[in-house]
Amino acid sequence: MARLKKDWITDGLMDFEYKKYVLLAYLQHVKGNFDQSKLYPSLSDLLEHYQDVMLIKNKKKTIKSEFPKEISGLDLRKLEVIYRDLTENDELFAHLEEVVDFAIPTMKGTLEMGKELHEEVEEGLSIDPVGIIPLYKDEGYVFIATANSSTIDIFQYQVKKFIMHNEQFRGIYFNWIEKIRRSIAESFEQIKLRLIRTYQALPNPATFTVHSKCYYPMDETLIPISKKLVMQTVKQLQ
Repeated sequence: MARLKKDWITDGLMDFEYKKYVLLAYLQHVKGNFDQSKLYPSLSDLLEHYQDVMLIKNKKKTIKSEFPKEISGLDLRKLEVIYRDLTENDELFAHLEEVVDFAIPTMKGTLEMGKELHEEVEEGLSIDPVGIIPLYKDEGYVFIATANSSTIDIFQYQVKKFIMHNEQFRGIYFNWIEKIRRSIAESFEQIKLRLIRTYQALPNPATFTVHSKCYYPMDETLIPISKKLVMQTVKQLQ
């Protein structure tokens, strides 16, 4: 099972053994990705599910009041629909609590695996500026270089503002440009100059090199954590 539905706890058959099977199948898939050093989107997806079950655990009364209801009758005089709260079914709600109580420690164990891998990758990454860093740093280039690799991946980055829940945030975006073969004769500064000549829309780009001590999957691991590292660096330099 590659993905877990947002409403997996209340969706379909409310049976503990079935829900246990659904969760364990999902976690097996997540662990398989972590074993291959693939962090995303598995880590963020699992964290979201974990936060959901913790919310259910910590706010039982809220969940109980929002639980699905069934129509049990119709008052023609008042023209009102009378609802019977499904949570009056103690057995049904007991099943829900049983699933939640199993899910929390089970998810937490897998989540810890992901966090440990995330820390390992972060500790193995370093970032250096290439040439002089200009005043405008919200757009430029990133070179991702892995130890013992003969190639470098070049990305253009952009820091953009966006609005979510009426609040303003800043996000960073990578656009892959090319993969080049490393050469002793060509420094990172020379690569930057070649990019300036080729892509004249950025005449004075901020440029950084992210070094990784170990090989990790590019899309699932190196790019997401490199984004975080570049974003932190840009913020510190402002």
